[in-house]
Amino acid sequence: MTETTAPSSLPARPRQPLGRRLALTLLPLVLIPLLLMAGAAYLRTRAILREVASRQITSATESQSVLLQTWVEDREQQLFLSSQRGSLREAIAPLLPDPATADDEQVEAARAQLAGIADQPGEDLFTDLLVAEAASGQVVVATQRDWDLQALAPSAELLAAGPTLRTMPAVDNPLVAPGSLALLTVVPMRSGLSDSPDLLLVGVNRGIAVGQLLEGLQIFTERSGPYMVRRGLSSFLIPPNTLVRVTGYGGSFEVLGQVDHPVLAGGQNPDIRTLEYNNLEGTPVIAASQWYPEWGWAVVNELPQREVYAELNSLAPFTGAILAATAVLSVVIVALVTGRLMRPLRTLTEFAGRMSRGDWQFRVPEEREDEVGLLAASLNRMAEDLSGVYRSLEQRVEERTRQIRAASEVARAAISTPDLEELLRRAVGLIRERFGYYHASIFLLDDSGENAVLRASTGDVGEALIARGHRLKVGSQSIIGWVTASNEPRLVSEVSQDPVHFRNELLPATRSEAAVPLQVAGRVLGALDVQSQEPDAFTPEDLAVLQTLADQLSAAIQNARLAQTSAAAADRARLITQVTSQITGVLDVGDVLRTAAETLHRSLGRPEIVIRLIPPGGEQLPSPAQPGGNGSAAETLET
Repeated sequence: MTETTAPSSLPARPRQPLGRRLALTLLPLVLIPLLLMAGAAYLRTRAILREVASRQITSATESQSVLLQTWVEDREQQLFLSSQRGSLREAIAPLLPDPATADDEQVEAARAQLAGIADQPGEDLFTDLLVAEAASGQVVVATQRDWDLQALAPSAELLAAGPTLRTMPAVDNPLVAPGSLALLTVVPMRSGLSDSPDLLLVGVNRGIAVGQLLEGLQIFTERSGPYMVRRGLSSFLIPPNTLVRVTGYGGSFEVLGQVDHPVLAGGQNPDIRTLEYNNLEGTPVIAASQWYPEWGWAVVNELPQREVYAELNSLAPFTGAILAATAVLSVVIVALVTGRLMRPLRTLTEFAGRMSRGDWQFRVPEEREDEVGLLAASLNRMAEDLSGVYRSLEQRVEERTRQIRAASEVARAAISTPDLEELLRRAVGLIRERFGYYHASIFLLDDSGENAVLRASTGDVGEALIARGHRLKVGSQSIIGWVTASNEPRLVSEVSQDPVHFRNELLPATRSEAAVPLQVAGRVLGALDVQSQEPDAFTPEDLAVLQTLADQLSAAIQNARLAQTSAAAADRARLITQVTSQITGVLDVGDVLRTAAETLHRSLGRPEIVIRLIPPGGEQLPSPAQPGGNGSAAETLET
């Protein structure tokens, strides 16, 4: 047996190694979740820091509210008590109703009363005080002499809330705060000339006093060594568009007009609210605001977002380093894992390559107990099966080659053997010899087409069957009867279990049998029958080969019969020619008949030739021509 190996078509190295592709697949699966978790942690931390900052700013704003409330109430209470002093009323009364004509001593006495109120021991509640007419806003007397007889414009703002105690801002007031801010505490009072309040006692805080108040409200100031560091900014917002904020340390501040501020656009809600926006410098800030409608201003606390997220941003390099280290570690781990995973796959690849080259002895080491180990065991079993299949295939190829050679020999015998009987004998002999069958035989239908007559058979059994004229009726309970009736091949793997099989006592060892019809153009000529001593000896492929042989034999049988028919026809034509040539020129009827009888006697080799003439009446006349001979057989030629 020769071994054939298939040429290898596998490349020595893959153009796209699976290990690299696996690593490129695993790395995103590792790095992307890592980056997503880092991003989610960063965003969550930002949200937490923002929430903490918002709570802190809100809490500080509430503390500011208490501080402002105390600052305002202390001044309102002190100014109200001062307005009830009889000495103050007595000092102001001489200046009325016409302050312009009042005596200087009286004016200075009233001014002294106001200065006494402003200069309380241990307290610095007001920068200046003044008394103004409620109706006109004209200053009657003030601690600042140049304010006397000036208009505290606009007086309508001072009286807008009626005769009540109140605190209000004065922005760019030409008298008390030109280009700046002053906080006014206003108390209505009666002069004694009227039953209703006709005067206003006004406490003025301006300049450094306002700056100190703003400085005290700075909730984002903290000490860093010997210095004070301001992280954020607390400011006043005064409708419609004024912002007052500190500009440094020591009480300095600035007043900005025409400001488009988000808090001013949000309405005067007394509740504390937080929001995010870009301040006047364009810096993103987190802010908390609270309106004080009764005072006419709002307090805004702004903290730059860079201060809120400073610690988080400071962790960015560290976080980046951790991510980079994790990425490098992931690459190393993925490389190690893919290398470990690819090692058995490379072995499997080598296994596949060797299998493709026909190396059926190579096996994969079964060293693992996981799925790869199971795969290796399965591949080894598959290799065993493939090796067996390959060997079986080689055997079957050899068997088919042998069968094809046998069919070729039968075909050559059919072509080279014109005699039908010799053809049939050689055919069954070659089939039995080349295929190794137990018995082979050929049946041909008789002239009636009702019986299949055994014409050729192998061995002594075959000769005995032919000698006794073995035949089977078409359609009988036998494989030959079934095949000749149905014009279909039949394969019996176990004759003892086949209902059609006819047991022949001369062939007791038969276990399996196959028969194919001999037919030409659908007309059944007979059947080819082979038998084996082994069960399941025949396969559908064997049946196909036998059918091919049967078709070749059918054509040869048909050709042999046609040749015999043609030869017989030629003999008859030759006989007629001889008889005709012998009687040509003979005029006597008796001589003609005698010459014809003798010619037929010599040509046919019959012992006796009798030619009788029958007259028109039907009575048989004595034969005028009868050559010598004493055989019992006779042929009659009637004319």
